[in-house]
Amino acid sequence: MTPRKFKTRSVSRERYRTYLKKAREFMRAAEAASGSGDWDAVGLNAVHSAISAADALLVYHGGVRSAGESHYDAVGLLEQHVHDDGIRSKTRTLSKILAYKNLAAYEDREVSESEAREAAKLARRFLDWVELHLTAG
Repeated sequence: MTPRKFKTRSVSRERYRTYLKKAREFMRAAEAASGSGDWDAVGLNAVHSAISAADALLVYHGGVRSAGESHYDAVGLLEQHVHDDGIRSKTRTLSKILAYKNLAAYEDREVSESEAREAAKLARRFLDWVELHLTAG
């Protein structure tokens, strides 16, 4: 089976640190917003952390990042570029996190505390895995 084609942008592999820095900043912002009870901010910052963490991994392994219309393209790109036994599990986690973006940014209701906490928990686990993967690689 031919791998699906995703629209990408070439990025120098050394730039993965920039995306990792952004992922960490967004995670800190999510954690700070949690302390204030700002659940929409928690949810959206958790999503942005995961997107930046995925970009860091893609840049590190493939010298690319997604340039497509959908953040879900990063899921397929990770499966193509990151050779790790646990990648399917991690891309499922990323998909769950990405589902919170629509809720936090576009729906006409607020993110609940439990939804925000779940998004932040998943994003923290994903970021921790990315950091371990980058230091092991």
